[in-house]
Amino acid sequence: MKHAALLAAFLLLTIAPRSAAAPPAGWICEDTPDATPWYEIRGEQPGPTVLITGGVHGNEPAGALAAEQIRHWKLARGRLIVVPRINQLGLKADTRWYPPERNNRPLRDPNRNYPTTEQQQPRTALAEGVWQFILTVQPDLVVDLHEGFDFHATNSKSVGSSVICKPGGGRSTSGERMLAAVNSTIKEQGRKFELLDRSGPAIGSLARACAEELNADAFILETTFKDQPLSQRTRQHRVMVSTLLTERGLLADDQSHVLTGHDSPDHITVAIFDGPGTGTAGVTSLKAIFEDDAETQFAFVGPADIHPDILNQFDVVIFPGGSGSKQGKALGKNRREHVRQYLDAGHGVIGICAGGYLVSSHYNWSLNVLNTSVYNSMEDVGGGQRKSMWYRGGAADVKMQFSDAGERLFGHNGMREVRYHNGPIISPGPRDDLPDYEVLATFRSEVCRYEPQQGTMIDTPAIVTAPFGKGRVLSISPHPEFTPDLRHMIHDAVRWVAPNRDLKDRARLPASAQP
Repeated sequence: MKHAALLAAFLLLTIAPRSAAAPPAGWICEDTPDATPWYEIRGEQPGPTVLITGGVHGNEPAGALAAEQIRHWKLARGRLIVVPRINQLGLKADTRWYPPERNNRPLRDPNRNYPTTEQQQPRTALAEGVWQFILTVQPDLVVDLHEGFDFHATNSKSVGSSVICKPGGGRSTSGERMLAAVNSTIKEQGRKFELLDRSGPAIGSLARACAEELNADAFILETTFKDQPLSQRTRQHRVMVSTLLTERGLLADDQSHVLTGHDSPDHITVAIFDGPGTGTAGVTSLKAIFEDDAETQFAFVGPADIHPDILNQFDVVIFPGGSGSKQGKALGKNRREHVRQYLDAGHGVIGICAGGYLVSSHYNWSLNVLNTSVYNSMEDVGGGQRKSMWYRGGAADVKMQFSDAGERLFGHNGMREVRYHNGPIISPGPRDDLPDYEVLATFRSEVCRYEPQQGTMIDTPAIVTAPFGKGRVLSISPHPEFTPDLRHMIHDAVRWVAPNRDLKDRARLPASAQP
């Protein structure tokens, strides 16, 4: 390939290292099925001890993900203890309950099992382990991150989108400040947060126990998972926590924009776009893939996060399936340019299905980072109807054959079946200022809905890659994340486009990239 020299040089590119976040300080319920890590961050100056917890209810992922992000913040003073995933088993099962007690109604809710005035002892093994840990920490301030099923402003049966604090002596100044900060980011009145300080946290909850037994200042922060992407909900948590910690003097400035950090030089940080135009199934599948990858840290980002201050925290950005046009239009011209600059600086971008349309150079809403055109011509399909040829019907399995370079990168030989759902059918694009792409896999069968589509998919590229500036783009038309024996390809793709990647297994890299 004519760009071999450029690609080899790219492999030697280094980017200025970032400070590494601390590894776990220890484990709660160590050596049991409930084992979960906790993290400690200390400021340069002495100050209060703050405990941040997430993932108490396993079907409320935003709290766990936000706590994972908060543990990378830099403190000015005090001590921050973060336990991102208290109910590990519940999070893995995506259930509100504590799975070992799921059939025991009095004990199944993991946020009703902590000490109360009537019941002095924790009521489950998990609550016992967490409570004993909290007794050793002796926090001055506790913030427990949760999610509700609806917006409290329009549905009083849910505590979603609220700040809950202990009652006593009027409205909470800290609560009001958190409320003002998060509500400044929300346009719709019915989705704004409200302060709930009459009855305080629920009896038996972690926050209530800390308030009553330890005299800690305690808050429950509730986002709403109804019709809101994870990126937005985690951002709301970060805004509120950053406001509170800044007020209490633990932070010198706002850190709500800090989502991640390199826990070790070998870790790769990945941003998954979940804004308008992304499909729920694709986002959920990617979340599951990266949750099981110990070498990768990931976070969800929406349009508001597509800014250099946030993008540059990540090695790779993935634009998943859904609607490429909606993703491109949600980004807008300025944010699309931010992505181009991010790539040009040496990072990686992966487009899957709809993301393949987005990274192309075909539409006015495209990123124009890969020199591809898309087969979308309007054709007569009979009955006086004309249809765009990008649409080929429902999801189906197709045959895909790896090139020699693709075999080295993905570890597969020859032909494989892969899930396909209207991904781009590409050809060389119109840009002579962009390099040619390299084909890593080719479609060997096709899906057709209309007669003019017959024969237009077979022998066209399924997966392609190319450099962009100092970075690298990879476009995947089908869905390996939905194909059980090909899910690993997402990991391989990330490692291929990421800067500073470990090149020990050079045999897996495309031939054009061998130094």
